[in-house]
Amino acid sequence: MNALELADKLEDKDRLWNVDENLMIKTCAMLRQQALEIQALHQILGYEGVAVGQDYLDECVAELRKAQ
Repeated sequence: MNALELADKLEDKDRLWNVDENLMIKTCAMLRQQALEIQALHQILGYEGVAVGQDYLDECVAELRKAQ
């Protein structure tokens, strides 16, 4: 499952869970933003001729988030 699929599932489940709606909206937005960042990294690396696995890119994004 990727970040976009997870965001979609969370939005679908939101009605069934007793959660803060604002938190759910922010969480889904964050997941979608991360998915876009990962996609951009794939494209940049592809232009450079570098093939990198999704797990490695996920770790890189996580490290960037920690640094922020």
